[in-house]
Amino acid sequence: MMDNALIQLIARLKIRLRQEKGVSINTQKFFSDVGYASQTLDIAEECEDVELVTLAMDIRDKLGWISLPSAQPVTVTAPAPLATKSPVKAEQEKRYVFGARC
Repeated sequence: MMDNALIQLIARLKIRLRQEKGVSINTQKFFSDVGYASQTLDIAEECEDVELVTLAMDIRDKLGWISLPSAQPVTVTAPAPLATKSPVKAEQEKRYVFGARC
């Protein structure tokens, strides 16, 4: 048996696509032909209407067509601290006035 929420999403998509784009969805073909369904959802996602894009994405999610990559632990490394000069070296650089001597 089909999910009631999915049927409602497709019905809303069908109505909105007809209003916005003049595209009529054949629901029988939508459920039996994956290529047709994918193409129809692509048309909805190309619209400027946020509701149509969201409907298409929700339908893809409910049909299991959206798969997120497995959660990989993210390791964040702290930036390397800026090198600081030792007080002795800093003092030596202050005193150095002339070039190398032979």
